[in-house]
Amino acid sequence: MPDFCAAYGCSNRRCVESRQRGITFHSFPKDGERRRQWEVALRRENFVVNNRTMICSEHFKAEDFDRTGQTVRLKAGVGPTIFCFPAHLHKVVPTISTATFRRADDNLDVSLDEPKLDELGAMGERHKEEKQQATDHTYGFPSCPKSIKAKLDAASARVRKLEREKSNSIKRERRAKKCIQSLLKELEDKNLITEELNDNLERYSGFPVHLLPRQGVDYTQDQREFALTLHLHGPKAYNYLRETLKIHLPHPSSLQRWLSSVDSKPGLNKRMLDML
Repeated sequence: MPDFCAAYGCSNRRCVESRQRGITFHSFPKDGERRRQWEVALRRENFVVNNRTMICSEHFKAEDFDRTGQTVRLKAGVGPTIFCFPAHLHKVVPTISTATFRRADDNLDVSLDEPKLDELGAMGERHKEEKQQATDHTYGFPSCPKSIKAKLDAASARVRKLEREKSNSIKRERRAKKCIQSLLKELEDKNLITEELNDNLERYSGFPVHLLPRQGVDYTQDQREFALTLHLHGPKAYNYLRETLKIHLPHPSSLQRWLSSVDSKPGLNKRMLDML
């Protein structure tokens, strides 16, 4: 059974998420008097503390903790002071309105009143600061565990969507780069083809590599001409594409078969001239 914070309006519970946020949980003191002081500080009617009752670290000041060891501990004598109570639980300071008190107040020296006003101002600033801390604590996180889970699920869904978009973007970039033009540039950078051969093969630059057929599928006329021209003028480049980059280019024996089927009658052969 998870441990929840016993403070009024606090929904923090001991779990992995709260540990990651740096929230620690502390049991009530075993000393009867100090335990009673903590109970009074909670301002919960008919509230009885047991051995599993705990208060989270967000109800203590930063200087209340001893962080010198591996375990975060509370210093001796400290107690919870940061809460966010509703209006009906706020302490009301009684005012004295008797005639005797009014007369005594009128006869006070002004020099005695000034330090008291300064003290009241400092107390007011401290009260505002503690109230702001309590307000930030209460409204920083939803009080309902279902609301927290819903926000966590929504954030996880957004992360998964972004990861899918990133993956699709990488795939699109890879497909865009896999064209004959990018391969020709790589071959030229590695000095596997000459600039003249690169110019001759420029007509095939826009051809997508991923459309080269697999085994058992016929090559188009343009694909055959590209393979024959590259193999004839740059056999090293041809083997680099086929063996190293695993581009689906036809086997050299297929090239020889295609060449044997070319018309060898006397005269000019336009297909052979284009490849040359």
